[in-house]
Amino acid sequence: MSEQGRRRRHRTVDRVVWILEAAARAPGGVTVAELARTVEAPASSVQDLVNGLVATGFLLEQHRRFRLGPAPHVLNLIAGRVVPRISQAELDELSRVAGTPVLLTVRVGLDAVYLARGGEDEIPRLVPLADQHMARPLLRTAAGRLLLAFTDEAERRGLLDELSRNDPEAVAEFRCALPAIRASRISRSEGLADPEVSALAIPVTDGGVVTGALALMRRRRGRSERLRLDRAAARLLAHIQEKQT
Repeated sequence: MSEQGRRRRHRTVDRVVWILEAAARAPGGVTVAELARTVEAPASSVQDLVNGLVATGFLLEQHRRFRLGPAPHVLNLIAGRVVPRISQAELDELSRVAGTPVLLTVRVGLDAVYLARGGEDEIPRLVPLADQHMARPLLRTAAGRLLLAFTDEAERRGLLDELSRNDPEAVAEFRCALPAIRASRISRSEGLADPEVSALAIPVTDGGVVTGALALMRRRRGRSERLRLDRAAARLLAHIQEKQT
């Protein structure tokens, strides 16, 4: 594979991303010392990165503490279509129609991240994953597998090449499942991330482009639970189609 096709991590980029996420997760802001511990780097190196991020509006400084600036939001506005737009009321309605909790999910690099959830989750320990927007491995979630299946082919090849370094078995299994996922526009996970969870995901689209996924989750109880998820997905897809016509 060409170097263009490889998606290797870059230390400086990783540090910038970790700094931005740490600032986003701290309502009161974070200090350079706290950031240095987070990224495991010298404070002087972190200070240089922070200075550049403040100068470009990605961070704001107040009383020597740093929080997320307006630049990421502005980039979203410029792009016009970055993340799916579904209100909390709409998510709750989708959950009511499906009869299951519904999690709105996007792909961020090699991870799936839950943006929001509708309905009450019957598996309480999973609630923080959505409410705190925790990253989950792409190939270990139904939503992640769906989003990867509908990623641009050239980018998908690069992502799979990177993922195969740590989980070649999962990559091989996904390659086998890929045609069926793309054909059905449905992805499943039977205990991939959690042995007690059955999950199914359907796409969220904008102008024909898959911008996110809706994940439906239930406790894993065998074939009957899979059939319930299938029926829930069918109701949800019919409801979404009706709303779009």
